[in-house]
Amino acid sequence: MSNLRYLKHKILYSKLFNHMGLARVSWAEDLYIKSISSFSNKGNFENLQFTTSILNEEPKSLTFAPFESIEHKYVIKVEDPKNIFFKTVAWLDQIIEFKPLYSSYIANTARIHKTAVVSDEVYIGQGTIIGAGVVIYPNVKIGDSCIIEANSVIGNAGFGIVQEGSQNWMVPHVGGVIVGNNVRVGALTTIDRATIGFTIIGDFSKIDDRVHIAHNCVIGEKNIICAATSVAGSVTIGDDCWLGLGCNIKEKVYVADGTTIGIGANVFHDTNSQANMTGYPARRMPRLE
Repeated sequence: MSNLRYLKHKILYSKLFNHMGLARVSWAEDLYIKSISSFSNKGNFENLQFTTSILNEEPKSLTFAPFESIEHKYVIKVEDPKNIFFKTVAWLDQIIEFKPLYSSYIANTARIHKTAVVSDEVYIGQGTIIGAGVVIYPNVKIGDSCIIEANSVIGNAGFGIVQEGSQNWMVPHVGGVIVGNNVRVGALTTIDRATIGFTIIGDFSKIDDRVHIAHNCVIGEKNIICAATSVAGSVTIGDDCWLGLGCNIKEKVYVADGTTIGIGANVFHDTNSQANMTGYPARRMPRLE
């Protein structure tokens, strides 16, 4: 799934340099930004690199990176690349905006409760039921034969913070949400949109009431997520997992296929396939035959 967001209109790099107070790069003065993306170097948070992509000219992209990163003509070294990148995203979203991820579409067999709020740029598939008081933000795709129960919120901005001195700034979230086919989302559940790419819920997954799924999570197929579970940002969950009542999963954790997480467990580390995790912190326990 693409981790790339295109702008509605191109903009000169020189305007970005001026706004952000960055050192001017003479060869980039006449280049245009058309999209943004983010990626990390070997999963090391301190080496996060953020890219603003241009049109068809060389270079294909420019990257914000820490001072200690590699020397390269197309790398712009800054003290805090994450801060600079997200300030850039916020500025671009304010003055230009990003292209919608989806056109507005509601299938003729979908049923939308009269009190639900469905934004433009939302796709709702055949036979899907949207319950009372549900709120669906733009850039959300919900597949066929889904049930979204009362007062759930899909596509709200995620909770990300950039710290600068004594101030906390909210990270802009310009990504979207994809809910697969035959998914059930319980009442009062929240599924946040991604920072740049997509938060994803796989086919045939069933989610109970009062569950929170944060930005950038990728949840596979045929999972069962019980009530009051909290899944922090950028968690990846495989297929056929069972997340017990009130469990919590730390950000960026990988939960392998077939994992069972017990009631109230707190998972801080990646799991192995078919693991049975219980406790605080969660530890692998033998499965009962």
